[in-house]
Amino acid sequence: MRWQYVLGFLLVWATLTAVNLHWLIDDWYKFSFNLVKSYDLFNRLINIDYAKDPSYFLVQAGLSGWLNFELFFGLLILACLSLKFAALLQVTPRPGVLDVAPYLLVLGFLHEGIQIRIAIALSIAIWAITFFSKNQRMLAFFILLLACTFHLSASAFFLVFLLFILYERFGLAVPALGIFSSGMLAYTTLVPDLLIRVGVATNARFLAYSQGIAFENQNSTGLFHYFVLFVIFLTGFVWRYYKPISSVWSNLYRIALTSGFLAIAILQIFRFNVVVSSRLADLLLLPVLLVLGATLTQLRSEKKYLPLWIMCLALIFYCAARAFISFNPVLFRTF
Repeated sequence: MRWQYVLGFLLVWATLTAVNLHWLIDDWYKFSFNLVKSYDLFNRLINIDYAKDPSYFLVQAGLSGWLNFELFFGLLILACLSLKFAALLQVTPRPGVLDVAPYLLVLGFLHEGIQIRIAIALSIAIWAITFFSKNQRMLAFFILLLACTFHLSASAFFLVFLLFILYERFGLAVPALGIFSSGMLAYTTLVPDLLIRVGVATNARFLAYSQGIAFENQNSTGLFHYFVLFVIFLTGFVWRYYKPISSVWSNLYRIALTSGFLAIAILQIFRFNVVVSSRLADLLLLPVLLVLGATLTQLRSEKKYLPLWIMCLALIFYCAARAFISFNPVLFRTF
């Protein structure tokens, strides 16, 4: 069985690496790497902005003197996949195709390449989620802090953990208050105004998608609203069909539902900015997809083939549609 894991893993890695290097949607990564590579090690280190994703740029500074961009990018994808698969083994000692298919079809081609810093951050964050589900919460918080040094968006899982803890203490009052608060924030200008102010103060990259032509042309394909329905469908499917088999999986199930409902809320609150809302929702799908894999495996063992095939077809269709949009140079790449 081990050789099958190795073969499958290498096949996925080679495919994702080849696809992303061929299309290289975000060529900023190559530009940044080649710029840093032209410096000596001392200048590479002192020119890092340690307030923004410092761990990624430290890794880039350390390896750019030894590797070309293609090898560097391939190694990052390998590291991301290895960390995620190793974390999966902590809760599923003998994973099958159905356990990993939801992640690969929904996020794999997107994060392992197009958004590599987020991919690294999530590869570490999944360990935080795993340890949190095992009630090793302080360790989970420290690991999540490390993930945030690769990409700050991983901090969204601090809110997931906080909501989880509040639910343990106050019960249904927490999701009820969350739904009410989300509804209020979705129909005021507080969040848009705050997002712009934070972006200006920190010179954040998302400002490029918050104004000008990129902002005006967002959702040019009109598919963003279908993405919202897709996230609702995934979260609802896990809620309806998954039956936790242990205390760890019971915690993972509740983390997944918390993260899924938060993703839905963010898609509504930040719907004025497709890039910000969709990217936050994407990363919050990580625990949903982890539990969805277990759900599909469970449905197969229970011989409930109709919901199993419905979900598999939905995942394949989504992957094909999202890949076409992402890798088609004619279409605007943010929906």
